[in-house]
Amino acid sequence: MCGNGPWDSLLEREVTLTKKKELTKNLFVLSFESQDPFPGIQPGQFVMLRTSLGMDPLLGRPFAVCGTGESRLELLVAVAGRGTRILCSLPERERLVLRGPLGNGFPPQPGKRVYCLAGTTGIAPFLLARQQTPKIHVHLGIPGRGWGGLATWAAERIPGLCVYSEDSSVGIGGTPLACIDQLEPLNDVVWACGPTGMLKAVQTACERRKIPCWISLETRMACGIGGCHGCVVRTVAGLRKTCTDGPVFDSREVLWND
Repeated sequence: MCGNGPWDSLLEREVTLTKKKELTKNLFVLSFESQDPFPGIQPGQFVMLRTSLGMDPLLGRPFAVCGTGESRLELLVAVAGRGTRILCSLPERERLVLRGPLGNGFPPQPGKRVYCLAGTTGIAPFLLARQQTPKIHVHLGIPGRGWGGLATWAAERIPGLCVYSEDSSVGIGGTPLACIDQLEPLNDVVWACGPTGMLKAVQTACERRKIPCWISLETRMACGIGGCHGCVVRTVAGLRKTCTDGPVFDSREVLWND
């Protein structure tokens, strides 16, 4: 287990919850303000957020940044356990501890057309990417109507967003993988973020078409700075830490079946 040491860093700061928007019953957009400006944040980088100023819960939770301003950032938070439940129940003006930005984001792709494939909350880094690079193409996959609030909110932020639903109740029936067959190996690149099963399928489809692909892994993390070895992933280069070597990897590096 990590001790208090990993949080003793200049990257750590106190932030204030300034706005909470409910998209669905268990999905929220949280806005935070800091007294000091945030450094430049790459799409795909993340922050570790402590859910209280005290020691319970002890560890922070990792969240990809979905929007930034000079001293403001937004996080897309799904209730998945005790920590996120506490976080999403906090009142506005609550003060919290945030660490970041951390990790490596999606690499620049000069001269390439970028297609971003997202599974549900995997849309977060691509909201930031669209804010910084308006010409990217974003495709969002959701299970069905229960995620309609996410699709509506994301479409307001990303004009031209292409939405797919597995039950055909929202947008196009199917998944974002449908767009890969239309891509050109020399001109296009794929960025993907979502559940592991989706990322593996994206890698398979891109490899078949010889499309370069970068994926952001959703891995459990404890410290976010490589101190606890809790987010190790197997790659062709050996064991790598998602928090410091990633979370974005060339999809060909990851040994999916290991």
